[in-house]
Amino acid sequence: MPAVITNLLKAIRHALQLLGQFLLILFLGLLTAFLYALPWLLRMACVLAWLVGGYMAIEAIRELYGHYSPIGAVLALQFAVIFLMVAWAGTLLLTSPKLIWGGLALGGLLPAWIISNVIPWLFANWIYADFFFRIMPPALFSLALIYITIRMRFLRSNQQLHLAKPALRWLPKLRGNHE
Repeated sequence: MPAVITNLLKAIRHALQLLGQFLLILFLGLLTAFLYALPWLLRMACVLAWLVGGYMAIEAIRELYGHYSPIGAVLALQFAVIFLMVAWAGTLLLTSPKLIWGGLALGGLLPAWIISNVIPWLFANWIYADFFFRIMPPALFSLALIYITIRMRFLRSNQQLHLAKPALRWLPKLRGNHE
């Protein structure tokens, strides 16, 4: 009887050893797969941060201006946010494609932080915050349009305005064809 018990204990020990080796191989395989997928997971997280930041900015514009402004003006501001987000990504692609992932993360996390922390703090601690958020965007857009109009008229009158021919000359550089 003791020989049978010893054989059973040896078999159990051997089975536990095989189970331990199997679990170790399974864990190391999952760890290796995770480490191989980690760069892609981080890239997906950067794109998601960029998208969430844009969504939060669009929703903040709807909450700040939706009650007091016509729907057309609110949509124009929301499209301006979309334009700025896409322009940020395009600028990153044109200037340094190696830094696109960090730039996308920054372009999403910064607006999200401003919307979630700075704007509520301003409304809570500054008496003129409502005036600032209601008057400053239209005033700044008006000043920018006036500046652009005056600048373009000045450049056109002095023949210093050279339009690119073709207008999309930068497109082959984006694809990798450097002339």
